[in-house]
Amino acid sequence: MTALDEFTDIVSGIYAGVMTPERWDECMAAVGRAFGAHTAALVVSDRAARVMKHAQMPTAAAQSYQAHYARLDHVLSAVESGPLRAVRTGAELMWPYQRREFQAEWARPNGLEDGLFVRLTGGSSVTTLAIATVKRSERFDNSERIALINRLVPHFQQALRMRAHLDELEIRSADCLEASEWVRHGIVITAPDRRVVSCNSAAERILSSTDGLRIRNGRIEADLPHVDTQLQRSLQEALTLNGSDTWGGSFPCARPSGRRPYVIHVAPIDQTTFASPRSGRASIVIVDPEHQPEPPAGLLQRLYGLTKTEARIALLVARGQGLKPLADELSVSITTVRTHLQHIFDKTGTSRQAELVRLVLTVDPR
Repeated sequence: MTALDEFTDIVSGIYAGVMTPERWDECMAAVGRAFGAHTAALVVSDRAARVMKHAQMPTAAAQSYQAHYARLDHVLSAVESGPLRAVRTGAELMWPYQRREFQAEWARPNGLEDGLFVRLTGGSSVTTLAIATVKRSERFDNSERIALINRLVPHFQQALRMRAHLDELEIRSADCLEASEWVRHGIVITAPDRRVVSCNSAAERILSSTDGLRIRNGRIEADLPHVDTQLQRSLQEALTLNGSDTWGGSFPCARPSGRRPYVIHVAPIDQTTFASPRSGRASIVIVDPEHQPEPPAGLLQRLYGLTKTEARIALLVARGQGLKPLADELSVSITTVRTHLQHIFDKTGTSRQAELVRLVLTVDPR
């Protein structure tokens, strides 16, 4: 029924769908043709809803299934609750139930009266391979079709596992990118050839200011030659890991504006997974000493149980206010300010104003 070349093309299409989901429609159409069926589809159910994907059927039929008949689909309900890889047939699941609403009002009018059905995955979300067709004089579940579906099922399962793994990696990547936006330091990721592949917003702000660092020809560079030499050397060390030290380096980067230098840290992202000396990526963390946003007073109140007045005093201390200006701004005595400060020290675990300043400037990640 299916030549070797046709089978090979179907398997290739299954794995092509992993990387290019748009290829699934073409693949499932080929599966339907190989079985001489009316349609072939992957149906995903999370127990609360059932979605038919890549089916070759009129739009109206697909829409009515999703709107009403999916919840009445006793055929897939039986398959989804059954064992993995077991081939279920239309003779078992469809023929005895011709009077049921699903059969009488949707399946039969759409030419779906026989078929083969296999549960491909377990877990909270179940994917089923459904191949359906009109009822014929000869049985659809002959030995050739059963053998073919059993040969295809492992490939479908492997492809779905690969797609699930890629989806998880994409979610992790998106989570990491979103988390990096909370960090006030610039974060730059470079490829093995030192091209910049991603930056967080803080890095984009720093690099667009052209104050000591820039992107040129897709690569990060420093304005001053000796700093750029250090930067490129650190990237090389982080990417090749020559020697036992896996830290690329830390160094200051002077700024033409005269502002305090950036502090740059270069490191490999994960040296434990390198397959070859140039297979990894490097991260560049850019610390801007001039960019130290103070946290909101409410955050200090929540973290350390400070009162509104104590939180305000802590922020004023972080801005460099002395006791006399503090007292004047709050219209209280210096003694009262000292009392508030002592309460703040007790609650935050600090003992000096310098310690309090460091704490205030580090509690907010932004």
